[in-house]
Amino acid sequence: MDEPTLLPPSNNENPVVADHRAALTIRGIQADTAAQSVMITEYRSRLAPKTRRRHEVDLQGFSDFLASVNVVIPVDDQEVSVLAHDPAAWDGITAGLISAFRTWMLTEGYAIGTINIRLATVRTYARLAHLAGVIPADTYSRIRALSGYRRSEGDNLDQQRVATDQATRIAAKKATANILTTSQIIDLKHAPWRNPTTRSEAVAARDALLVCLLVDLGLRCGEVALLRWESLRTDLLTVARPKVKIVQRHRLLGDVGTVLARYQASVPVPTEPNQPLIASFDQNGLFTRFGLAERAISKRIQQLGMLIGIANLSPHDLRHSWATRLAQLQVPIQALRDAGGWSNFATPGRYVAQQAIANDRIPLANDLVSESATAEDHA
Repeated sequence: MDEPTLLPPSNNENPVVADHRAALTIRGIQADTAAQSVMITEYRSRLAPKTRRRHEVDLQGFSDFLASVNVVIPVDDQEVSVLAHDPAAWDGITAGLISAFRTWMLTEGYAIGTINIRLATVRTYARLAHLAGVIPADTYSRIRALSGYRRSEGDNLDQQRVATDQATRIAAKKATANILTTSQIIDLKHAPWRNPTTRSEAVAARDALLVCLLVDLGLRCGEVALLRWESLRTDLLTVARPKVKIVQRHRLLGDVGTVLARYQASVPVPTEPNQPLIASFDQNGLFTRFGLAERAISKRIQQLGMLIGIANLSPHDLRHSWATRLAQLQVPIQALRDAGGWSNFATPGRYVAQQAIANDRIPLANDLVSESATAEDHA
């Protein structure tokens, strides 16, 4: 990618000015003009692809609101709102419009978490438009003052919405995760072979491998999709974890090794070791290629969940179940953090805290038993 041109080259239209102050004024105006075209582009170039996509979805939500008040925001050839690329598209955006967007999401039934995230995205791009000179300082100061809903406020608002029969959970994420019990995990591992839509042993083995990678190793869905045949080394699996920018080696714990052997025996040997590990099949259960998208993995897990009576089961539910299971086994928090590929102790700490007994260290005696024993002694 070519580096963006921050300033136009000097030529006859940009003469050298003897007075440095006049020259600075000219070049300063030119720099401000150039910044308008690259401000958002430069910011987005630093984001992870998933984050860029989420921003596009958030800004499309803002565009949907504006359309409801008869303001149609154009989209590019990829159906992405120009708000995600062009600072000039923010010309005319005010704090009142963004505040109305927040209220609109509330009345439309969006989850409080989704409202807060989308509001934060809109404020971020408004800041970039302000830095590009599109949104005036006084307007941006009012936009910056807008905030999302705190936890207690969100709970109160949800209660009000429930009382008036309004939806409260329009969002990409579920309100709570499905945490599977040990017996449910066992049923899920057997489900691929009991699935009436499974057309071959290879499909069943592939689906069982997906389950085990998620619930026995705690991998993220995206990490499973990134696995390669060259990731396998005897009883070790090399896992790339882009979210925390690390690469780890994992032992094939639980049923991963057994299911992996069945899978390897049922699919063709790849011609190149850098081929994706997870295979795709046609409707007849015949192998088509190596590589399975995250969305397809999610659909397979959802279907398997329905077979054992769990609606909307997701790959991340299996990661939650894995972490909860280890916390119940009192695995040290550092070991849980490392195995889960987290960069902090806060996230694994929540699983440990959820399994803790709050009054375990309270030395309170049983008074009634003591009184009963005393009465028997006197008798």
